[in-house]
Amino acid sequence: MGVIKRLFIVVVILSFWVSLGFSQDVKTLFDEGKKLFDQEQYALALGKFAPLTSMSQDNDLVKYSSYYYAIAAHKSGDNTSAKNMFKQVLQKYPNWEVKEDVNYWLGFLASEEGDVEGAFRYLGLVNRSGLEASKKALKAGLLSNMTDLKALQKLLDEYPEDNLIASQLANEVLALPVEEQDILLLSNLQSEYALNLDLGIEGIEHSPKKSTYNVGLFLPFRYSTDSAMLVRAMSNWTTRMYEGVALGVQKLKEEEIDINLITIDTQSLEERLQNQVEDGAFSDLDLIIGPVTQSAVELIAKFSKEQKINIINPLSSNGDILEDNPFAFLYYPSNESIAIQAAEYAKQNFTRNKNAAVFYSGFSDVSRADLYRQIIEKDSFDVTIFREVRPNESVNIQQWLTEEEEVDKDSAVVANMIAEMDSLREAGEEDWEIYSERDFVYDTLKILPDSIGHVFIASDISSLASSALSGIEGRPDTVEYLSSTRFLTAESSISFDQLERLNATFLGTNLIDYTKDEVGEFRARYVEAYLKSPIKKDRLGDAYIGYDIMVTFGRLLGDYGKYFQVGVKRWDDFRGELTDKFNYRLSNDNRYIPVLKVEDATIVPRKN
Repeated sequence: MGVIKRLFIVVVILSFWVSLGFSQDVKTLFDEGKKLFDQEQYALALGKFAPLTSMSQDNDLVKYSSYYYAIAAHKSGDNTSAKNMFKQVLQKYPNWEVKEDVNYWLGFLASEEGDVEGAFRYLGLVNRSGLEASKKALKAGLLSNMTDLKALQKLLDEYPEDNLIASQLANEVLALPVEEQDILLLSNLQSEYALNLDLGIEGIEHSPKKSTYNVGLFLPFRYSTDSAMLVRAMSNWTTRMYEGVALGVQKLKEEEIDINLITIDTQSLEERLQNQVEDGAFSDLDLIIGPVTQSAVELIAKFSKEQKINIINPLSSNGDILEDNPFAFLYYPSNESIAIQAAEYAKQNFTRNKNAAVFYSGFSDVSRADLYRQIIEKDSFDVTIFREVRPNESVNIQQWLTEEEEVDKDSAVVANMIAEMDSLREAGEEDWEIYSERDFVYDTLKILPDSIGHVFIASDISSLASSALSGIEGRPDTVEYLSSTRFLTAESSISFDQLERLNATFLGTNLIDYTKDEVGEFRARYVEAYLKSPIKKDRLGDAYIGYDIMVTFGRLLGDYGKYFQVGVKRWDDFRGELTDKFNYRLSNDNRYIPVLKVEDATIVPRKN
């Protein structure tokens, strides 16, 4: 409709025709047709414009009659007549100034008919910048329905400058099974059209498949022959995580994926670990799970890059190990990914009150908290509270949100109270002191009602989350809550009723649905093997994590070979064994971060 408005300068045109002595009947007919057109009575407008379109005069009234006749025909549902009239206009008036608009309309009509070649042919004749966005939208709509690689390649050969065609062709190649993908074609498309495609790993030409994969589990086990130490180790989180990994190996063996599991103790053995790296003790590994301590992470991450061995950090959200290392992966989303997703949600949904409180716990969380603050403050939010809270001090969050202080009442109110007592005293009333000292003040929240709109917990520690939720519940105003789900476990002490009552919002970070059949199967395996139930922790490793990593990534080894990223980089999401989904297409941390709510004591995806 923008094209129509731009062209409509009817008052000026009509005055020009009258000065030339143009037929009053023609002018009247055009005016009537134009009026009906403006009133969107297109079928009636056709009857007025039709006689004028057959005239041979080369003047604007006849030209515009044909132009508006074509549009009215389209609006009336007669695309055939519209298309024929637009073509007639081009033939009769090849040099008319609205030629590009007519070509756009013909491209539009072709796209409505699904005529890809016709649409691209006409739209290719439209060069006016004002129509660029509309052209792009029409082309994108047509291409989204094209899945035939040969047809896309043919179209690209005809229009080799069109980036949209190249992008759709690349997407369809990436949608094929990995073994069927034309990597050379993808590489050419990426370089020639500057497409942001992640085709795999530089320097890796293929991903070898093996009959047995060597997987190293690097954890601080604290191996010892001392019996007391052994008893403590059996209750350690590292032992529980190993138990989960071992059950995963068993599960994979049943699926004919053979894993040779090798455990390496990283506790207090840094020099020995360094010697083992230098001696080549780990060079035959196909996958490394762990380590988790800082010094060991730095050493083994460097080793993984040099030896081109994939490494998965099972606990951390610190994205530092991903920098400049295509072989390093995080099981969880990184702090940066969580911050970005959280900030985008806040910008869209927390606009009622743009004041925010952000709480984090220590160095490991500060990057998440700081990036979140930076993003939302660029969107006119104001982070009025930004505080580090240690786990043993987490109760402070609740206190800050609910703590009250005495504030003097309004001076006029106080004056009236004093005047009231003075009058009673002057009247001789014995009990004239009807107000106490406390009556001259009132209690109010230190963080005033409506002074903050939402709280973001930039940490996965459950005590911070529970303290913030309790504080929000104790306030008289409405404060939104946002955090990741990592602190929510099967053994969580936080009430789902409270979460639902407060309309809390969560970003799903490897959340486990404990009602899944796969979780039930894992629990049964664990009880049968170890005569105890698995325990889920919010921060440390556990059997759930070990089992999920081993089964999920073991299957990737079976499907894609040693360098499984050649597969996962080509899919948006892939299924986890216990967790819902993973997404490593754009980064080596899990970018599958759904927005979740609690309904009927169940965590569910947020409804749009």
